[in-house]
Amino acid sequence: MTRLRPSALALRRGRAYARDCLGYLGIAAAMVPLGVVVSRRITDPAVLRPVVTAASAVPPVLAACWAARAESGPHAATWGKRRESLQVAARLPGEPPGPDRISYRRALLRSTVKIAIPWQLGHTVALGAAWGDVDSRAPITLAAAILTYPLLGALIGSVVLSPGLGLHDRLAATRVVDAS
Repeated sequence: MTRLRPSALALRRGRAYARDCLGYLGIAAAMVPLGVVVSRRITDPAVLRPVVTAASAVPPVLAACWAARAESGPHAATWGKRRESLQVAARLPGEPPGPDRISYRRALLRSTVKIAIPWQLGHTVALGAAWGDVDSRAPITLAAAILTYPLLGALIGSVVLSPGLGLHDRLAATRVVDAS
């Protein structure tokens, strides 16, 4: 039986993403003081729930915008990708090989699929669990729970099995290339 091994590019991409996630964690941590103030000022659950749900979308959106700006900028890479000597490049039929800058719009699509959607799905499940929606089988919480792990599996699996072309790359017509 042949054992599948992730490519060197996939491993570098994984390390780059882990580094980038430290920055995204900083965005989430910066929201904690706001969360403390909101939870102390708003005591009515009917008001608190939509406020917390809306606020939970802020870090993923900021992280996706931050990554998109970096990947469409002069380095064509996030901080983590630069440390791994990787760049994001366009991938369209007939394009010559080699890195070139992508538009902010394409980078934002890529980052939304890779960062914002999975993160917010996770928030939806976590908030639903905190509010008892898992036990009551609330449709939104159950749908988020059902979608989260297959999406993560598809995102990770596509990077591991198809070097340079994750699901988010395919949707945004991009690829990750060695910049060294």
